[in-house]
Amino acid sequence: MDTSGFQLIESMLSSHTTEAEAAVLAFSRHFASYSLNSDTATVFQKIIKYNNPAAMDAIIKNRNPGSIFTTLTPSRSLILFAITTLTEYRFKELYEPGILACLGVLQNIYKNPGYGMNIYPLSVADLYHVAKYLKVENEEIELLIISFLENLNMLSGNDNFSTISRNILDAHYDNSKKVENVIPSSILS
Repeated sequence: MDTSGFQLIESMLSSHTTEAEAAVLAFSRHFASYSLNSDTATVFQKIIKYNNPAAMDAIIKNRNPGSIFTTLTPSRSLILFAITTLTEYRFKELYEPGILACLGVLQNIYKNPGYGMNIYPLSVADLYHVAKYLKVENEEIELLIISFLENLNMLSGNDNFSTISRNILDAHYDNSKKVENVIPSSILS
């Protein structure tokens, strides 16, 4: 795609007017026929980040959102897409297939937590922004987050991450505790 074509897409994706949303939806339906690879990944990511349910459904189409990006080579930019998307939205705002796509990236890359941390060292805030989606009542989302946090629990030499992930998991599993008591309110609001 040439520079002017990419600028046109960027322009559509930076606006939430009725016309822009219609254009993003039409473009998403067209672009869904493209294979997902390193050349097209950025466009797929931008459409997911745009958070228009119809456009996201069109771009994900018959793919499993939790594994849509697993064919891509793990990279810092892929992780940043997932983290920034999860961070930019409140837990009730991001369309569930978008949450699953982002969590799938993190679960895939951090299943070996040392490897993931070498690509992109997560911050404590990143952990909390991922964990806030435990408040979305969706079993698939919950399982991806739990697996991600359990993997981070295995990090040797980083007691802070292990403690935080363990506290989040404890709050999630223990009926006498609440996840919102572990995650800072500024992240949940």
